[in-house]
Amino acid sequence: MGTDSSRNDRARIAPRQPNRSAGRFDHSLDATILDAALQGLSELGYDRMTMDDIASRARAGKAAIYRRWPSKAAVVAEAIAHWRRGLGAVEPPNSGSVRGDIDAVVAMTPDFDEAALNTIKVIVGTATAAMHDPTLAEALDDLALAPPRQIIKAILDQAVARGEIATDHDLTLIPDALLGLNVLQVTTGRPLDRTFVRRALEGLLLPLVRTDTGT
Repeated sequence: MGTDSSRNDRARIAPRQPNRSAGRFDHSLDATILDAALQGLSELGYDRMTMDDIASRARAGKAAIYRRWPSKAAVVAEAIAHWRRGLGAVEPPNSGSVRGDIDAVVAMTPDFDEAALNTIKVIVGTATAAMHDPTLAEALDDLALAPPRQIIKAILDQAVARGEIATDHDLTLIPDALLGLNVLQVTTGRPLDRTFVRRALEGLLLPLVRTDTGT
């Protein structure tokens, strides 16, 4: 089997656009507001943070924020997109073998500093609020969860096409299982480093590889 699922995975994530009218205000303030939203999330959490908090941190009027985004959820959704764009685009590896693809993913795993890990924790922490807000839920799924899920799906699809993984395996839950391990690692305060990424990938992917392929 392939790895098609009912989830809304997308090959490319289109950046979300603020509610703006060209020429009406200074677009250079956008990043300042979004960084302020991420900072507020880090210190206060989603539920406690208000639009007034964001405005104060950004040194901007609250009206300036509402001209760009209609609600706190919309600001946070765009802040997640802003954070994700800062990580840059990552293409799935295609080395010719599952082991080679694992090596490539491990090599591309960044050295997260404390600030970066804290931002990831904050974004993961918005999941509770996302249960009650479709805008936030869509942003989390499309911008924070879908990209790593798509990479694992591509690795699996390529392995099936090469004959490394048998076509009768149901692989649909493997990307989510790996993503869940990463989220658990972050939320429990354990390091999300290359050692962990290798253990997770090898533990879930290598048992699927056919022993008669020589990989």
